[in-house]
Parts: sequence; C-alpha cells; structure tokens
Amino acid sequence: MSTIEQMKDNISFIKDFKPFTDKKHEAVAKVRKIFEPLDRIDCTACRYYVDGCPMNISIPDLFGCYNDKMVFNDWSSGYYYGVHTKGKGKASDCIERGQCENMCPQKLPIIKLLKDVAATFE
Repeated sequence: MSTIEQMKDNISFIKDFKPFTDKKHEAVAKVRKIFEPLDRIDCTACRYYVDGCPMNISIPDLFGCYNDKMVFNDWSSGYYYGVHTKGKGKASDCIERGQCENMCPQKLPIIKLLKDVAATFE
C-alpha cells in the first residue's frame, strides 16, 4: 500500500471479518500435510527481484513450471518452461550474483533452486 486510499480499500475487505472455524483450521491442516512432503518451491511470485536479474531470468515463472512438474506431474510444464525462457534467460544462465536472494521476502535459496529447475528442464 502506498496511499491512504489503498489502505482504506484493503481494510474494507475485513469489515465483516469472521475468524476460521475449527473445521476450516482442520481442513487447512489436512492440505498442508498433503503438500509438505512434495518437492516444490514455496515462491509467492512477488516478482520483487525480477527486474534486477542481469540474465533476465523470469524466476517466479520458472519456479511455477517446476512446481507444476513436481506436484502435478504436469506434462505441459516443459512447454511452458520454453515459453518463459524464449528471449529470456534459462535457469542455467544464472551467474550467481545473489541480488535476488537478498531481495526475496521468503529468503529462498534462489541460486540453488535455479540449479534444480535447470536439472529438471534442461
């Protein structure tokens, strides 16, 4: 949020806030148990660091392809990896400057994860 209007807009969505019921908490816990053991990257696709990548790697998009492959065994994830790297950097193009890791709100080990992505798709 960068303006008072944006803040007021965001606050308006919780006007009729109702906390989770025990049943909803149980449902979330069940889903977490399903996803925790899967080999996936917990990227929220915030894109904070994408513009600063010297190799023009669309990191969140490549992480999304990886997650689709690992979690859903999505056959089209390889195709979309190609779409997201056409005219841009591939995961293996990373020169390991680390600027992205310094800016990542999730503190993901992006350099290592890009190596995993490259091993999967390249």
